[in-house]
Amino acid sequence: PMPAQPAEDASTEDHVIYKKWVADEKKVRSYLMASMSNALQVQHESMRDSKEILLYLRELYGETSRNAQFQLTAELYGTKMVEGSSVNDHVFKMINAIERL
Repeated sequence: PMPAQPAEDASTEDHVIYKKWVADEKKVRSYLMASMSNALQVQHESMRDSKEILLYLRELYGETSRNAQFQLTAELYGTKMVEGSSVNDHVFKMINAIERL
């Protein structure tokens, strides 16, 4: 967890530890964002820190049960483009289902 920001009169060591933690957090977040596809980067831009991003990625790509995999497969195969709808929207929906699977 992120350490509390030290008070103005805190020791130099506390300030150094906090600044190092902030710098390390920025590096980790940058590495995570750089390793993602553009679509995932857009989804994660608003997240505050790397811990939040990792938790979401674990939910998205972590081990899933057979039932969840079956439901995702059924959703993917059952997705049909509605007449008059945007091809772009349909492709995005299909890509999203494939990524979740």
